[in-house]
Amino acid sequence: VESNDLIKQIFAYSSVTIEESFTSTILMVMVALVTILPIAIINRFFFEEKNQYLSQIYGTKVKRGELYWTNILLAIILALIGVLCTAGGLGGVALSVMADSSMKMADFLAIGLNLYPSILFFIGLAALVLGWTPKLGKAIYIYLAYASMLNYFEGILDLPKLVLNTAPQSWLSQMPMEDFNIKTFFIVIIVSVILMFVGYFGYNRRDMLEGA
Repeated sequence: VESNDLIKQIFAYSSVTIEESFTSTILMVMVALVTILPIAIINRFFFEEKNQYLSQIYGTKVKRGELYWTNILLAIILALIGVLCTAGGLGGVALSVMADSSMKMADFLAIGLNLYPSILFFIGLAALVLGWTPKLGKAIYIYLAYASMLNYFEGILDLPKLVLNTAPQSWLSQMPMEDFNIKTFFIVIIVSVILMFVGYFGYNRRDMLEGA
């Protein structure tokens, strides 16, 4: 870090150790990778719809809403498990190789869980697209890649706050450099849930796109 100006700009923050700033940045990247799974689950749901794999299920007493919420809940639960495994895995490895670490396992988990609402936002966005314009489902991956790169290179791009705020990760506090912001944390969760319900209303009303 001391010999490379680019790396220094990415990982070095005032008033915090390099260990803390590195953890914050790397966990943000790892959480972005975790986000791929719940988006894929929701997009897979549309893939099964358009390939007529759900026709026999819809012919039974199973309602469309039940299938929709089953997939959404599966995405939410697996995202949470993914965050815990990612943060816990990084913390376990870091603490096992650093004799005098200033961080504890709880710190790694807190940083990871602080970013969890950003995954919920992408789940809500994917659900919204599924309900109203399902053919654009893959565009969520492009937005995820854009948001991740924006946050990763935030230290060297020197972009205005307005541009940085186009990435949902920027809405949350950047722990441990910043204190946990419980208000923003729950606002992002509430917005994400609203997107899921709006997606549900669209999915329940639109025609099935079988063979599309």
